[in-house]
Amino acid sequence: MGNVEVTMVVLALLFTFMAIGLPIFVTLGVSSMVGIILYQGVGGLSAVTGVMYDRMSTFTLVAVPLFILMGEIIFASGLGSDIYRAIRISLRKVRGSLAIASIFACTIFGAMCGVSLAGAATIGKFAIPEMLKAGYDKRIATGVVASAGSLALLIPPSVGLILYGLVAGESVGTLFIAAVIPGIIIALMMVAYIVIYGWFRPESMPSVNIEDLEKESGEAGNPWLVTLPALFLVIAVLGSIYFGIASPTESAAIGCVGSLLIAAIKKKLNWATIRHIVRESVYTSGMILAILSSALVFGYLLTRLRLPQELVGWIVEQGFSEIMVLFTIFIVLIIMGMFLDVVSVILIATPLLLPIIKTFQYDPIWFGIVMAVVTEMAVITPPVGLNLFVIKGLSPSDVSLMTVARGSMPFFFILAFAVVLFTIFPQLILWLPFA
Repeated sequence: MGNVEVTMVVLALLFTFMAIGLPIFVTLGVSSMVGIILYQGVGGLSAVTGVMYDRMSTFTLVAVPLFILMGEIIFASGLGSDIYRAIRISLRKVRGSLAIASIFACTIFGAMCGVSLAGAATIGKFAIPEMLKAGYDKRIATGVVASAGSLALLIPPSVGLILYGLVAGESVGTLFIAAVIPGIIIALMMVAYIVIYGWFRPESMPSVNIEDLEKESGEAGNPWLVTLPALFLVIAVLGSIYFGIASPTESAAIGCVGSLLIAAIKKKLNWATIRHIVRESVYTSGMILAILSSALVFGYLLTRLRLPQELVGWIVEQGFSEIMVLFTIFIVLIIMGMFLDVVSVILIATPLLLPIIKTFQYDPIWFGIVMAVVTEMAVITPPVGLNLFVIKGLSPSDVSLMTVARGSMPFFFILAFAVVLFTIFPQLILWLPFA
């Protein structure tokens, strides 16, 4: 069969398998192998193991299960509640302080674990009940945590950036450093929205009981003292990468040891907790690595079919402008994110779209960061926005999924504005890693 016919068969299988609900690694793997057989015959399958081993055996990939393990340990240690409480008390005289504390807590937590769902679940578990108790609008209380939790997809040590770096052949350390400034900018934009919204709609974010918070602060001493371990952990993980002391994989190991020590000091470890940490880490890592192995075979098939090159050639022939191409790419990524998880979006889209990006002379590091921001938009977009479902599960029964989605919508537009900002001013991404 020719390239076009094989491509049509593979895409038809891909969409059919996704429609009937097969796991994404099965969908990608089976579709790719059928395509290889149609294009090269059964003998072509001999290349599959080599393709998988070539990328799956890299030292950098070890960082993925290590950062996931680190996130699970931090989740169990209770550091998230310490961070949230310290920020909440410090901002007690600011309107919208509970929502702002949620944003900053999710940002800091994301800098320790790199997993979006863990950030949203950890902070949401105590922040949402507290905001609702204080009389916050349900949409604000749920939407802010769902959206701020997505920052873990961008802020290093993001697992998504590690996977992008592996597929794109880019330095994971450079991607981590490039994500720092965009992550801070987006967090501050979210805070600015809360401040402005609270100014015009004060009834949606009533002032908290300052006397109780001041009493709590006085009784507990300096609330920031308990967050010092989190600060040291972030500095150890990110600082070791930035100053060239350790590779991302080595820094992940440092983070695991540090988070274990913190959990032990806080007396949060017992055999039941350790079993839960290991079980969840193995499950999540296995799922991601299974998708990655299938995506590598899918990327190999695309290369053999020359689909990316053909797509680039067609775009050049049509004379589309750079802005039109970028806009189309972003829309495709958002639509993919509406139906697929973030890992699948990154692993499927990168080998297909990166050649287009390189053709128009855009930096792959820049594209990796922008793709991470777009996937943040995806996790708060129905029908498969995973953060929406996590927050719905943490909320009272009278809070619907649509309420969470409506609360997240303003932050969706904030992220869209961030994509435009980073496209117009790419140096916001590229300055720090190449300074």
